[in-house]
Amino acid sequence: MKKAYQFVLILFFIVLLTVPLYWVTKGDPAEESVVEAREMVALKPASSPNLQRALDLISEGKYREGLSTLIKLYTSSSFVSKFETATSDQFPLRLSIIQFSKAIERGIIKLTYSFTPDKIIPADMSRDIYYDSEHNQLIYQPTLFNEETRHLIDERIMNYKELIEAYPDINFYLYYHEILENSEFHPLNPFFSEVDSGTSLKYFMENKPEGLQIKKFMLDDMDDHIKYYYRTDHHWNVFGVLRAYDEIYKMLSMGYQDILPELEYANIVTFPDVEFLGSLARETLYPINGDQFMVEVVNLPPFEMVKSGQVVKEHPRYSYFEGDYSTIPYTNHFNQFYGKVTDLIEYTFNNGSDRNLLIIGSSFRNALDPLLGAHYHKTFCIDLRYYSDFSLSEFLREYNVDDILIIGDDEVAFEDVEYWKINP
Repeated sequence: MKKAYQFVLILFFIVLLTVPLYWVTKGDPAEESVVEAREMVALKPASSPNLQRALDLISEGKYREGLSTLIKLYTSSSFVSKFETATSDQFPLRLSIIQFSKAIERGIIKLTYSFTPDKIIPADMSRDIYYDSEHNQLIYQPTLFNEETRHLIDERIMNYKELIEAYPDINFYLYYHEILENSEFHPLNPFFSEVDSGTSLKYFMENKPEGLQIKKFMLDDMDDHIKYYYRTDHHWNVFGVLRAYDEIYKMLSMGYQDILPELEYANIVTFPDVEFLGSLARETLYPINGDQFMVEVVNLPPFEMVKSGQVVKEHPRYSYFEGDYSTIPYTNHFNQFYGKVTDLIEYTFNNGSDRNLLIIGSSFRNALDPLLGAHYHKTFCIDLRYYSDFSLSEFLREYNVDDILIIGDDEVAFEDVEYWKINP
């Protein structure tokens, strides 16, 4: 009887450990989840010698030794963390289960709100994203302004002052773009306490450092938000991109007298077979009609592009015009067309200009990089989230720049100190 118990116990643990291991190790680490806009995680036995040894022992019939090796692996915190993520990513019918779970959540939310006249309801139960039925759009909840926010802004103001004093020969520009959650036009403002409603920007402007030239992309009302931003994605659309380019060009030209003429877009192209379900739709899987994906057609002068140290033969925008793009739902078309964010992108235009530009900003910036770069000899484009210890002084020792442009909303422009504070 004792041997029988031991056999059953060993068999139980073999099933418990080897079945999920099979799910995990069979996966392809390069497989991409379009819905989540990321690569799936899988553990390859070759990447873990102990895992490979355990599987080899089990395949040879040495179950006790194999099981012992697996148990030792499970006591390693680093392996367990990777295993948990990989098991989740490789779980059979994972996406279908997630979609089913989201559908149940939406049913509960709709039932709860059916007794109210609310036109704006949560899109799911785990994120601060709402569905606005009046405008058929997904929106983030309003941001807040409090003493902590004020302290963060004060720290960023001091940061700007330090930079301007340290580099008096460089022009510092800030292009601020207002988003709905920071504005006074957010429809949920009355339902939240301490809403920002433009307070952060007002405080920053009242205390802005001297020497920082600022241009603001402001919203006049909800219609402006709908005009310049996607309904299902957090980025600005083609009309926002073109407005931002025009306004930034005019700001830069104030200190750059010989700037080349402003680029003109030939026309705006719509891809009829693309239904753009952006980041808010991907995060919630809310059943909403996608946006039209429209882009500008601009005749850019010839340029060289280096991305993370690798030469890029052709900007990804051109493949779209050639019909080379995905129509899979939830494809991140904004990043696919304008280029994925990374640490450093360098543009070189042989246009006769002797000036260099450094642009700092998030993925909003990507749509503007080559347009603005066309007016400079070299343009360096940086996303500080990819650096743990970015130093402007070290960067300037390697690269010479005349103008520094920061592009962003409240977080990027003057609130966040973890990622967006620029170390002198």
